[in-house]
Amino acid sequence: MSSAKDKRLVYIPGNLVNDIKEVSRRRGESLSLFVSDVLKLALRANRLGYSPKEAAEYLEIMQAQRNLGGAFVPLDVLTYLNDNDCKTNEDMLPEKWYESGIWHGKYLKEKFEDPVCAFKKFLKATRWDLSEVEVKRTQNNVKFRCISNLLTGAATELLARFIEGAMHSFGYSTQKRDALKGMVLLDFKI
Repeated sequence: MSSAKDKRLVYIPGNLVNDIKEVSRRRGESLSLFVSDVLKLALRANRLGYSPKEAAEYLEIMQAQRNLGGAFVPLDVLTYLNDNDCKTNEDMLPEKWYESGIWHGKYLKEKFEDPVCAFKKFLKATRWDLSEVEVKRTQNNVKFRCISNLLTGAATELLARFIEGAMHSFGYSTQKRDALKGMVLLDFKI
């Protein structure tokens, strides 16, 4: 139990307090309990290396993945499926990844103010096999660089097709494309 000595007064904007009151009321919790829980979760996210903003963005991306029908599949299973399907049906699987990229891109474009930034976060959050996801922007260009020491050559090609599909749905065209085993380098122009 907390004593009065353990409590501190913290000033927060009135409009935020009103929003917090409304959420805590809907949840059937006291304002104090709700705020304490939120702060504990923010500290937990911080221990995991995320700011509260990054944790909220991560959850938003994971919700988008769920809404898009995404499923987490162990990497070795996905690699097996991709490699075997690529051997038997070379044209169909890359086209499916491209179509999926278009679909994801259209969703992200409608849902997020900055779909390219959201897509970068999406790749970082959902592609556990990527050790690096870098996006550089200039006025009309976007450069993607994805690195993985786990991707096979076929899986790298499929990832490149997925990224192209998403970027094409954002209105970009591919200017330069390199998909080497474990490395995707793509330049796009609007």
